[in-house]
Amino acid sequence: MFSSSFIRAVARAATSRTLVYHARSSSRIQCLALAAPSRRRFTTSATQSRQRNCPNCGKPLSSALPACNSCWRIFVLPNDVSHHALLGIPYEPNPFVVDIPTLKRNFRRAQSVCHPDSWASKNPGQQDSAHALSARVNQAYRSLLDPLARAEYILERNNVSVSETDQVQDVAFMSEIMEIREEIEEAEDNEQVEAMLEQTTDKISSTVDEIESLVGTKEWNGVKAAVIKLRYLNGILEAAKRWLDQR
Repeated sequence: MFSSSFIRAVARAATSRTLVYHARSSSRIQCLALAAPSRRRFTTSATQSRQRNCPNCGKPLSSALPACNSCWRIFVLPNDVSHHALLGIPYEPNPFVVDIPTLKRNFRRAQSVCHPDSWASKNPGQQDSAHALSARVNQAYRSLLDPLARAEYILERNNVSVSETDQVQDVAFMSEIMEIREEIEEAEDNEQVEAMLEQTTDKISSTVDEIESLVGTKEWNGVKAAVIKLRYLNGILEAAKRWLDQR
């Protein structure tokens, strides 16, 4: 017969959700306790990204998101997951290089997985998770789609801040920007503004190419300076478009 103390120990172990089993030997009873398995968590490791299987049901995930439409589970997304990883866009070797058709395709696929409407019949917790995940997908898409927002995001990830008050130290560039603004304000015909619009578009393209090169070599101070220039050029572009829209 087992002693009363042994029985109480087994009861306590069962209450604490610990699996207890015993094996009888010739001289004594050995008690072995196995801890309950830990809750499955979504991981963004390289191996998991390649497998892209649901941690709960094991079926392939249809996107890079931690959401499964087979077993209808949404897993907690770590805060440090990059916009690139969220939308299945390579971060290395150059995070500024983004294939836009691929980005748009992956965004549509991601939204089909986590859009709140798809989870409307699920429990409130799942619906809240879907809303949060969908908002994060939208933010990632907007940041990666626009070159300026993308560059600012990359700088942020590399601990380089760019504020609205930062200015270009290039005096010649700033003089040119002021001159173009004055020309737009004083313009009298569409052809004049359209010419400035075309010139500014070319300068934006050159600046974007410059940012791509600087990001590739991780020259963050240079990237920051080019980002500030791009802000000014975008401002000129918008001013020219507004002038044309008002005609």
